[in-house]
Parts: sequence; C-alpha cells; structure tokens
Amino acid sequence: MSPRIPLEHYGKPEVRRELADYCKGRWIAIHCEKIRENSMRMMIRYEKGRPLTIGSDSEVALLIERYKQYRPRAFYATPHIYSKLETREDILDRSNIVYSSPVWDIDSKDGDWRKVVGKALEIVSLLDKLGVVKSVFVKWSGRGAHVHVNPFCFTADIRRKIEPIDIAYSVTCFIANRLEPTEGLVVENRIDIQRVFTIPLSLHRILDRVAVCIPPEKLEEFDISWTNPENYVHFPESWRRFSEGEGDELARTAFDSIGPYVAGRHRSRRHKRLDDEILETMEKLSRSIQEDTSLNSHLKNPRV
Repeated sequence: MSPRIPLEHYGKPEVRRELADYCKGRWIAIHCEKIRENSMRMMIRYEKGRPLTIGSDSEVALLIERYKQYRPRAFYATPHIYSKLETREDILDRSNIVYSSPVWDIDSKDGDWRKVVGKALEIVSLLDKLGVVKSVFVKWSGRGAHVHVNPFCFTADIRRKIEPIDIAYSVTCFIANRLEPTEGLVVENRIDIQRVFTIPLSLHRILDRVAVCIPPEKLEEFDISWTNPENYVHFPESWRRFSEGEGDELARTAFDSIGPYVAGRHRSRRHKRLDDEILETMEKLSRSIQEDTSLNSHLKNPRV
C-alpha cells in the first residue's frame, strides 16, 4: 500500500466534491491506517464529542490535514440522513432520522467479483419487479458491492406512517429473504442505528480500490479495473437519481411482512418470535406428555 495514494486521491477536487455532496446530513467515520493498542485500525467518528460530519469539499481537506498523523484512508457514512447532528443523543434519537436507505451488503468469500455482479443484478431485478426502478444504484467497495435504494424515493406520507429506519430495515430484509443462495457469497442486512457504509469515491480501507457507483443498466459492463484509483470509472448521477413515491408500496409491503427494526428499543411485534413459538410449543407438548403419563398411572393404579 503506497502512502501517496490517499493523498493523491483525496487531492482531486472531484473526489472531495463527491464525498461532501453525499455526506450532507449524514454521520460520517474516517478509517485510518494508524494501528491502535488493540491491534485494530483507528476509526474516528466524533470530534470534541460531536458526531463527525462533512458539509463542504473544503472540510474534506481540513479533516485529512487535522488527522494526518493517523493517516486517513477511507471515508464512511450512515445510510441515515438526520435533521441535526450536534450531540451524541442526536444519533440515538430515531425521530431525528428523516431519511434512510435500504442497503444490501454483498460480500465475496472466494474473491470472484463476477459472482458479486450476478447477485447485484438479482437484487436489482427483484426491486424492478416490485416497482423500484429509477432509485437504485450499485456501489463497488473493495471485494464486494452494496446495492442502495435512494431514500428520497419514499414520500413524506409513508415516512410519517413508518419510521425511516424501519423502512430501510424491513425493505432490506424483505428482499434478502427472497434471494437464491450463491456459493462464495454472503448478502447481509446491516441496517442499524450506527452502521456506516463506504462513501462514493472513497478508497477502500485496505485495498487500493475506489468505491465507484454504477447505474443498473451499466452493471453488466462492469469490470474490476473500474475501481483503479489512477483510472476509475464512476457514474456520479447514479446515486443522485430517484423517482419520488416509487418506493412507497414496497415499504408498506415489507413492513407488513418483516416489522420494525427493534434493537435498542422495546417495540411490539406483529407476530411472536419464531424461537418463542417453538419454546411455547415444546412446553405445551411437555405438559401434554406429563398429563398423559399421570392419567395412565391413575388408570393402572386406581385409588379404592
């Protein structure tokens, strides 16, 4: 890994501009090359107790300069867009989230990037059949890819009825549950209150690759060479485009099927958890067996 690559890459005006545009309203994180005492690479998420944010391309340069001793390497951002980001409490306040993106994390275990493309196409096809067509993009990140739905495709009406984080979580689960398994690939729902994903045109945290965005219609043309930091191929309009309202029906269907994101907050469930139902059934069966045993014993040895 050449130390010049991050400096040269983030020195490009179009890179800083893309990072800043994507990060507006999002909580960000900076992954550094500096190794901590626990042998983990340093991740910066707060600045003087405030959630880390980027509001302009000049702030990208300022952050790189401010933390240069830690050697900033990769930039991440939440799938959530917040109304304000001033305190740690703002992060935990679900009502502070005004938009949230469904995201499918496709991870390659065997290094076959073509399988990743195939799985991304499968997700895109399912979304297309469910009416989400113009608000989808794919972002290549290191060894795998993320398929995103632009959060602006969900109207204010549906976001009043279903919290944005519940939309993102349930839609991601709903689609993931319908995917065919593929050897060497893992597709995960990583939507939670603090999760971050690689920002468009960020470098990968380890590999010398760029997170490039691809519209679905260009996905079959994708080649791994598009992620080369010195000659990357990126479609900046792909993550910006959306059709307002086209995600509403999917949001309703997914939420009715999956229910809300429940971690960190007690929420009523529409159905009992599967493991609770199994335990309840086993307890009923155990009581039934005990009652039958007791009855048989009584019949064999009746009291006179």
